[in-house]
Amino acid sequence: MYKIQFRNPQGRLVTAQNRDADTIQKLADKARQDMPETHELRVRQVVMDQASGDFIWADCTADFTC
Repeated sequence: MYKIQFRNPQGRLVTAQNRDADTIQKLADKARQDMPETHELRVRQVVMDQASGDFIWADCTADFTC
């Protein structure tokens, strides 16, 4: 599961969740294209914490690896 947050051209914060990395990548590309300077893009993925076994949201890199 991925979560993406970014600012749209009207300056509003947009949040979306999806299991498909390709869909999230398309949204990220659109955010960067629409507002190259101020998109405030953040992509996160659900991962399991090795110490506790809990599922947590981890920030992803530009190529969607956490």
